[in-house]
Amino acid sequence: MDFSSMIWSGLAFGFTSTLYLLVIMIATNPRVWGYADYPDRIKKIIPPQTKKEKLLALLVGLPWILFVLLFPIYSTLSLKTNLGGNITFVMAFLNIFVLYAFANLGDVILLDWLIVSKITPKFVIISGTNKNDYKDFSHHFKAHLRALLPTIVFQAAVAAFIAFT
Repeated sequence: MDFSSMIWSGLAFGFTSTLYLLVIMIATNPRVWGYADYPDRIKKIIPPQTKKEKLLALLVGLPWILFVLLFPIYSTLSLKTNLGGNITFVMAFLNIFVLYAFANLGDVILLDWLIVSKITPKFVIISGTNKNDYKDFSHHFKAHLRALLPTIVFQAAVAAFIAFT
C-alpha cells in the first residue's frame, strides 16, 4: 500500500478545503456562509437568509463542493495509475477515507472549534447575535457525526467504481 501518497494527498486536500472555507469566512458575510451551519438558537434570533444571500452562498460554495467531490476521484484514479492500473477496493476506499479525514479535521477542529467556538472573531458573528451565542461546539460536532455515514457511503461507492472498472 502506498500510505505516504495517501497522507500527502490527504494533507493537500485537507489544507486546500479548509483554506478555501476560511477565505470565504473572512471575505463574505456570515449570513452567507454560516447561516445554514449555525444552530437553530442563532437562527431564531436573526431573520432568514434573503434570496440574494442564498444565491451568493451557492455561488461561493459551488467551487468548494465540486472540489470536495472531484478531487478524491482524481486522487484515487492517480493512485490507481501509479499502481499500474490495478487498485483494490480497500486501497481505493482508504485513499478517499484519508482525504476526507484530513478535510474533516481541518473543518471541525480549525474552523468550527478553534475559530468559531473558541476565538469567535467578528467575521463569524451575525449581526443581532453576540460572541457567547457561538461558544457551544456540540452543534458542529453533531453535524459532522450526522454527515459521517452518508460520506462513508459516498466514499465506498467511488472506491468501488474506481476499483472495479
